[in-house]
Amino acid sequence: MTSTVAKIHVLALLLLTALSAFAARPRASLPELQSATAALARAEEDGAATYAPLELRYAGEQLEQARQLIDSGDTREARRLLEQSLVNSDLAAAKSRLGRTREAVQAQTAANAQLRREAQQPARDQP
Repeated sequence: MTSTVAKIHVLALLLLTALSAFAARPRASLPELQSATAALARAEEDGAATYAPLELRYAGEQLEQARQLIDSGDTREARRLLEQSLVNSDLAAAKSRLGRTREAVQAQTAANAQLRREAQQPARDQP
């Protein structure tokens, strides 16, 4: 009888150990997934398809792979991919802002040059 009780205790201890190990596994939290999704949406809104298409594509692929890994239970790798997706989304958004700023500077430079030309013309026309 004692050996049966001992076996039950050992099995219960093993079960508790397995359950605690499972509970201690890192999990991709919803905020991480939401952050990466929101960053990708912001990059798209900022015009990353025009200014940073490669980074935008990488961010989307990494986000999709992370979702698949979350579904399969590999949360550690999913977290790594979520972080990479977030970084690529942020880079795409920054490149988009830079691209729009460069375009604005070029437009202003052209407008300034036109104003200079116009300002010099009346001086030439007068004797």
